[in-house]
Amino acid sequence: MAILVSPTDPRGPQAVALVIADQWKRHFDMATRRVCFDIPSSRPGRNYRTTADGCTCADLKYRPWSVCKHMLAVRMQLELDREEAAF
Repeated sequence: MAILVSPTDPRGPQAVALVIADQWKRHFDMATRRVCFDIPSSRPGRNYRTTADGCTCADLKYRPWSVCKHMLAVRMQLELDREEAAF
């Protein structure tokens, strides 16, 4: 599955940078029974709890109809994981 991002949306390159940085903590959330990621904020000491379809960041809070850079990064990472598992 391909992850498509708009070339005019700055969230795409930011999401790629998050994937490359690889500074996440992956864990299983017992409440939602899903794999979640804690992604560090650009502000020191803050993390965002993120899944492929949800995030605790302000961008998503103020634009609930869109996809934040954290969610894009998680989707990209999960797709990379699937591709690596296939080999």
